[in-house]
Amino acid sequence: MINHMVNDDSSGKLIEAIKSCQAKVKAFIAKKVPLSEVDDIFQEIVCNLIKADSLNGPIDMAAAWLYKAAKNEIIDRYRKKRETLFWDGEEGEPSMESMEISAILLNQPESSEDSYLRQLFWEELEKAIAELPHDQREIFVQTEFKGMSFKEISAETNVSVNTLLSRKHRAVVGLRKKLIELYEAIVYR
Repeated sequence: MINHMVNDDSSGKLIEAIKSCQAKVKAFIAKKVPLSEVDDIFQEIVCNLIKADSLNGPIDMAAAWLYKAAKNEIIDRYRKKRETLFWDGEEGEPSMESMEISAILLNQPESSEDSYLRQLFWEELEKAIAELPHDQREIFVQTEFKGMSFKEISAETNVSVNTLLSRKHRAVVGLRKKLIELYEAIVYR
């Protein structure tokens, strides 16, 4: 992989430096992230190193550069957590229960019971949202009901994206706690 990215002789030292520390850098990365992400992160930082080497001149301490780049990439990936919908599971993948709730809430009611459950859920959700602190309520409504992105809201309100993410997370956790009984009644009926 590395040999295909650079071709000239001056980069030979860089390639050797990368190869010599590859196992150690990957082990460092593996301590911090799931194994499925190790190769992706390593490839990303190697590409960045080669770009930096070609643009800025030779990088003397490639191993140190790779460790620092790996640390930064890992931090960036944690910061870019994917937004999950209110009823999604931990990994952003819908659970079987959430798919059942989605079917009740978003599809045409097949029975009077589905219609009643849909109405009950929306009433309870509205009450629970109204009880949230103002900042949490606003971010939840803007992202879930108005479809706004965190960047758009941040630009509008001059509040950092990380703060908005935190508020949304607290809102979702609070709503889940308030609606757990209703959730269980719908799913386990």
